Amino acid sequence: MAETKYTYNIIDFPNDKVDINKLENEIRESDITTALDYINSNASICDIWFKAELSILDSTATLPAIIAAHDGEHISDEEAPHMPDGRPIVRADTRPLFTETYFTMAGDSGTEIGAGQHLEWDFSDSTTNIYTGPEVPAGMKCKQVLMTFKCPVYLKDGTIYFFDTKFGSYIDMDVVVPAGNYYPNPEGTIPASALGLGGNGMYAYTSIDLSYQQYVNKHHMYGDCPMGDELNAEGCAINPVPPGWYARGLIIVPESDNSSKGFGSLEMYRCHTRLLPGQTFDNISHIY
Repeated sequence: MAETKYTYNIIDFPNDKVDINKLENEIRESDITTALDYINSNASICDIWFKAELSILDSTATLPAIIAAHDGEHISDEEAPHMPDGRPIVRADTRPLFTETYFTMAGDSGTEIGAGQHLEWDFSDSTTNIYTGPEVPAGMKCKQVLMTFKCPVYLKDGTIYFFDTKFGSYIDMDVVVPAGNYYPNPEGTIPASALGLGGNGMYAYTSIDLSYQQYVNKHHMYGDCPMGDELNAEGCAINPVPPGWYARGLIIVPESDNSSKGFGSLEMYRCHTRLLPGQTFDNISHIY
């Protein structure tokens, strides 16, 4: 199934304006059964992306009716989220609404949540995940772990476990834009509108894997830490790691190290932690 875009002019809306969050809720609460992917809007148009083509009824009647009724007003305090019994949801944590807490030592595979690359390393293996990029200093060697997630993930805490580690060893973790992708960059030359995106932000294109945001910087390791070295944050990241981008670990050790090993755990928030029977990555809606 291919993503399908439905474009409306802003003047199609009764008040000539769109509130994306509110419109997303209205679509998800409607009778439309095809999963909504995301919505982009600017001063003149609103693009609504679904995971697949809508039925004739939904595309010619249901969706136009939602557009015709959408007032574009921001959700007020009276319309804030409530529990099923009517109590308002008042929270002090940073977990985005409609996401769940998720602890993992592995990324996603192409078809399953949590079945991808493990966050682990073993320098007794001299061939797997070897990395020789510019981040590796002279006299050191490195293993690279690349994890991808099929949902947007909001990184929070983590724990590192290591064994037989030599003095001078350390781990870096960052968010990487894979080669062949566009990414937000205030100094970029591509306006969001040229990519079909809303807002006035600028973007750039990368032909190489590009480090976009540092998550852990030169966190040193020495000896054994079987109980784990915890990295705690007061809150989760403001922006999620987009699906397909890498959460990367670079484990850098002296060249003489042929025995150290370890693994890591990440705490994050995400909209889906399991695919239920009948669900695939193509027919679920993601929370941004």
